[in-house]
This record gives sequence, structure tokens and C-alpha cells, in this order.
Amino acid sequence: MIQALGHPTDSGVAGTRIDIIRWWESRRLRFNIYVGAVGAVSWLLVLTAGAAAVKPGEDFEEPVVMLFGPFLYGFLANVCYTLGWLVDTIFYCGVPRSWLRRAGLIFSMLLTAFPVCGPFWHGSSLPTPGTNSIS
Repeated sequence: MIQALGHPTDSGVAGTRIDIIRWWESRRLRFNIYVGAVGAVSWLLVLTAGAAAVKPGEDFEEPVVMLFGPFLYGFLANVCYTLGWLVDTIFYCGVPRSWLRRAGLIFSMLLTAFPVCGPFWHGSSLPTPGTNSIS
């Protein structure tokens, strides 16, 4: 388990398509931990900020979405991760493209943080309690 959390190195990759898939899969746990941690923080911030942004007794977000959405998101994030090694093996060049995995990880983390950071990136702010519009 501890070895799975360590940084797998690029050395020792023989260069077959199966080796490239193994290279990607040896990094999946780390990807899930990073994206999951950002997702947990994002989920908690949306839950608390959303509750403060609406009148008491109203739901900021549909409760079913808040319960099951993270699991669906995690599944889809892993589908996209799999697409990364599919692209890497289809456009085979003999070695894994570590930049492709890094770019995918950064994109996934930014996308996961977007529900919290999105309003601030667009110059908006969260509504004050008791109002129904975002300005």
C-alpha cells in the first residue's frame, strides 16, 4: 500500500503497450487520492457556503445530487483516466507520456475545484444570506 502511494519512476519501462498501461495503472491510486481530496474539500465548501446562501428551510442543491453526485463524478474521473492511457497506447511512441498524465491530473483537480472557485474566477461573489441571486 505504501509503495502504491510513492512516486513510481519512469525508469524500467520496457516500452510495449502493456508496459505503458501498467505505468498508468501504477499511478491510478495517487490520481484518485488527489482528485478525491480536492473533491471532498469542494463538496464540503459547496455544502456549507450553499447553506449560508439560501433562506432557512430551502435547499441550495438537490440532496440526492449531493449524496450520489460524488460517486458518479469519481467513476467518470476514472473513465477519463482510462482514456488517458488509451490515447497514450493508440498514439504509441514507445514510452509513457508523463506530461499527458500530469496535464490530466491538473485538469481534473481544477475541474473538481470549479464549483467552489468558479464564481470567484468569474468575478462574481456568493450571495448574501437571504437573497436568491448571485451578483
